Amino acid sequence: MLPFVLLWAHQQAHLDGTAAGLVFLAQAAGEFGAGLVIGAFADRLGRRRVLIGSTLGMAVGYGLLAVADAPVPAVGLFLVAGVFESAFHPVIGAMVGDLVPEQQLRSAFGWIRIAANTGRVVGPLLGSLLILLALPAVFIAAGGLLAIAAAVLAVVLPRDVAVQAEDDEPEVPPGTLQALLTDPALAMLVLAAGLLAIAFTWFEADGLVILRRQTEVSSGTFGVLFAVAAVTVIVGQVPLSRWSAAAGVRTLVLAGGAIQAAGLAMLILAPLGYPVLVASVVTTAIGESLTAPAIAEVVTLRAGARRRASYLAALSISQDLGSAVGPLSGLALVQAAGPAAAWAVGAVLSLGSGAALAAVIGRRQRTGRTGAAAPTSTANEA
Repeated sequence: MLPFVLLWAHQQAHLDGTAAGLVFLAQAAGEFGAGLVIGAFADRLGRRRVLIGSTLGMAVGYGLLAVADAPVPAVGLFLVAGVFESAFHPVIGAMVGDLVPEQQLRSAFGWIRIAANTGRVVGPLLGSLLILLALPAVFIAAGGLLAIAAAVLAVVLPRDVAVQAEDDEPEVPPGTLQALLTDPALAMLVLAAGLLAIAFTWFEADGLVILRRQTEVSSGTFGVLFAVAAVTVIVGQVPLSRWSAAAGVRTLVLAGGAIQAAGLAMLILAPLGYPVLVASVVTTAIGESLTAPAIAEVVTLRAGARRRASYLAALSISQDLGSAVGPLSGLALVQAAGPAAAWAVGAVLSLGSGAALAAVIGRRQRTGRTGAAAPTSTANEA
């Protein structure tokens, strides 16, 4: 449904101009607010029940958008859906950390991205067909698929694994806000990853509006570009994971930020036609494929056994920053300086964010979690 949200906001929710970005802001606000506490629930109550409950909540929130025809209920439903979505991604990551050996984490997070991007291919194509029937059908289908997903999770998920904390693991209570307040390096990681997400969101959420000021791009074509980016991840994630297995996390995040910067910079040349657009989305997807699993790996290892959901919920806040700040700031920047300037600023922001992530991770490797000299271990090497 993502490629069609702005269209729905204009046509059905009657949100005009940049006000359409309020739906993304409401979703991000729900994710951010609930994300500050949801990690503690998942760490204390168990991943399985929280994951199933969050999926059902999203099914209701997004499904009811089909009948929302006024600004207030539309924004409210996005807020509710965001609250439930705040648990979905970090809890999946926490379950990966529970069930997968340390040396396989980066590969496992890569497979999670492959699964998600398979949905990004099928989703826009399905949405393009459903929109021929009626725009609300897109959201009815989204809610229905999420309800089916919740039923599947209830059947196939194993019971929560009882994790044992390492002897040297600090006694820090679980909770996202607690993690951010007691771990400055985690907070800096979240901020740097958030800046990277803001730059990416300028294409993901605002791309159709911006590109239409540069060249003729239909909503169907833009949906195809989403599919191309997703196929790039599906096809390339495993080879990239194998190629980067011996590389350090610092190298991966620095290279990923630079590659995303190159992809966004290519969009300055969007008037040259579709080959430039395809090259841009492929390049940007490769950059994201390098950074996302690496960051998830280092945060999972940093969290320890008892606070995985809390730490990964903190990391998810970086995506909330992108969703909250990205759409409105991107549209405002285009209005003030034009599309080329927006893509140039996005490229600079991506490059700087990758460098900041590398610097924070490098400092962590030198000092360890508590600030003392770090012993040699698999986690510290990552």
